[in-house]
Amino acid sequence: MLKYFIIQATYCKPLMENLTCQILDSVAKIRKNDWDRVFGDIPEGYEFYRTIEESGLKEFTFFYLILYNNQCLVLIAPIFIADFNLDIAVEGWLKNVIASVRKIIPRFLMMRTIFCGSVFGEHGVIGIDKGAQENPAIPRELLKGLEDFRKQKKASLVMFKDFLKNSPGFLDSFKQKGFFRVNSFPCAASEVNFPDFQGYLQSLGHSTRKNLRRKLKEAYKESKISVEVADNVANIIDEIYGLYLQAHRDGATKFEKLTKVFFLKVSEHMAPYVKYFLYYVNGKLGAFNLCFVQKNLFIDKFIGFDYDISRRHHLYFVSWCYNVEWCIKHSIPFYHTGQTDYEAKVRLGSKLIPLYAYLRHKNKAANLFFKALSLVLKPDNFDREIKT
Repeated sequence: MLKYFIIQATYCKPLMENLTCQILDSVAKIRKNDWDRVFGDIPEGYEFYRTIEESGLKEFTFFYLILYNNQCLVLIAPIFIADFNLDIAVEGWLKNVIASVRKIIPRFLMMRTIFCGSVFGEHGVIGIDKGAQENPAIPRELLKGLEDFRKQKKASLVMFKDFLKNSPGFLDSFKQKGFFRVNSFPCAASEVNFPDFQGYLQSLGHSTRKNLRRKLKEAYKESKISVEVADNVANIIDEIYGLYLQAHRDGATKFEKLTKVFFLKVSEHMAPYVKYFLYYVNGKLGAFNLCFVQKNLFIDKFIGFDYDISRRHHLYFVSWCYNVEWCIKHSIPFYHTGQTDYEAKVRLGSKLIPLYAYLRHKNKAANLFFKALSLVLKPDNFDREIKT
């Protein structure tokens, strides 16, 4: 079974219910032991949020909604504010039509939004104290706090972003409060339960296996490819960021744009769980993977390519296979490769894990309109692999 982040923790002693809400503007204002208590052991935890706060991501402002039961912290909901393009999944002729409309109406289908969840976590998580998980007042106070914050920030939408089905269990009940559920971009994940790399190859379809072997043979025959695994890249940060920007520009779907500072801070704050896999072709850096490694989970988080080099030497496939071999060597059974680029990932053995978003517009009539529009704009209408 594919592995996801499980929220289990010790808990506060139940007290007489007296829930209060507070919005904090930095994770540093939360005690780390409180954070760990309500979230449990997750790979993108306290230090991850500290990293993204300090990275200067211009599109986002980060906050944390905290619920207390008397003096005991019982919930932490990471939230952020950003402009959201409702057409983020759209491709083809419809995307061109929307682009034409935006020449006249610049903010067409673009809304100021309060997000609950992570900017680019594997999926949304809300930390809830074990002793409060069945308390019906918790989701009610969470919604009230988010709505009050939405009004304060003059946002139009509240969105719970990229949550697994039934995690947390109360999200579906929000449909009774005017929220509607839409399909998000799924997460691609693989089980690496093979004795060796040949076992992995045998798990693939015949044509994929044959094509992959051909690409690897061509890659290593035509050039000298070497791989370095580094804990930080401060000494080559300009090269790393240049490769990232190439991949960012090439991507069809864009939500965040990382800064150079992020690639430095993530090593500083999240060691020893951060690994950079650096791919050199004839001595020149042609690609990198920024990965998070924790216990049984390997997350291929961000990539960068010099496309003149990587396409000629099949570095996407070289890096994929190196990661699979690395997982096998280190007995890591779960390999997550994130969102987008599904066709290649599915052919190489990944399964797509459905994720969902829950949205509500401040205006009831507009909410009904966007609920209907979401049936047209959902990702599986524009990606064959998601649909199947």
